[in-house]
Amino acid sequence: MRKQWLGICIAASLLAACTSDDGQQQATIEPPQPAVCNGPIVEISGADPVFEPLNATANQDYQRDGKSYKIVQDTSRFSQAGFAAIYDAEPGSNLTASGEAFDPAQITAAHPTLPVPSYARVTNMANGRMIVVRINDRGPYGNDRVISLSRAAADRLNTSNNTKVRIDPIIVAQDGTLSGPGTVCTTVAKQTYALPSRPDLSGGMGGASSTPEAMQPQGDVRAISNDTLKSEDSTGAPVNSSGFLGAPTTLASGVLEGSEPTPAPVVTPPVTQSAPVTAPASSQGTVAATPAASSSFVVQVGAVSDQARAQQYQQRLSQQFGVPGRVEQNGAVWRIQMGPFASKPQAASLQQRLQSEAQLQSFIAVAK
Repeated sequence: MRKQWLGICIAASLLAACTSDDGQQQATIEPPQPAVCNGPIVEISGADPVFEPLNATANQDYQRDGKSYKIVQDTSRFSQAGFAAIYDAEPGSNLTASGEAFDPAQITAAHPTLPVPSYARVTNMANGRMIVVRINDRGPYGNDRVISLSRAAADRLNTSNNTKVRIDPIIVAQDGTLSGPGTVCTTVAKQTYALPSRPDLSGGMGGASSTPEAMQPQGDVRAISNDTLKSEDSTGAPVNSSGFLGAPTTLASGVLEGSEPTPAPVVTPPVTQSAPVTAPASSQGTVAATPAASSSFVVQVGAVSDQARAQQYQQRLSQQFGVPGRVEQNGAVWRIQMGPFASKPQAASLQQRLQSEAQLQSFIAVAK
């Protein structure tokens, strides 16, 4: 009888072991599948994602105001939506969690649980704008916000303190390759600051000063554009909203002028009888010089109703692009203009940089 009970116990133990193994196999978590993009690839700019070692002190689980925060270990499975705050502290007024001095002119953000430092794609769900931010601080706390954006990041996204955003991390490998939810349907723009080719001063005779061959862009490089972006929030503003510098509503018609003013025609004074008239030179001789244009040109980026804010933004653009600027009053608004430039091609060159490097729409006007 005891032998029978012993056999039953052994059989039950083997059955329990098999059941336990099957349970463990069923509980195994499958690795995440790579995200598939079903729409067009959009090129975005912002902070330049580079591999950085994590800050040891800033990536420990912590408590704040009686609430526990656990640092996200697997950012490939993380995505979050909620309201964004704007961090408006003065430059250098405090240190971030990464040990750096806070700079509102940098494209940075603070998040309670994402790794420090790390990168993420932030999308304004009201207008579809997207940029890459570098997360280098902790917060926000004491409110219902999910991320705190620097002033530069908020201006680029055109957000206010009541704007809903989506956060998708970007993972940077040691070799510089990018992956993660923030790379789905987007590619990060690689900015270049290469100087143009030197002009050929040899008169076409060749030699050491011959113009080098124009550099061809590598890969499929396209201009940055938000025209293809679609808003996922049907209650928000339209995608092509022309709101500026974080304004919660679109500026009134006429604040951002959409066309270039036509310069006044140059009137040539009549020739007196005492002045000899010189016939135009032939193609073999010297071409008669035309009067030099006295007009100068400016690139207008936008206009706001706050003079101090307009001056602050103009100074930031002047520092970023290395060109002078000015703020001009026009009724109840203040125009933000870069320049003046002696020629229209010079103004057009800055206009192209504003579009490709900062995703800023602008137009050229004649300086007053």
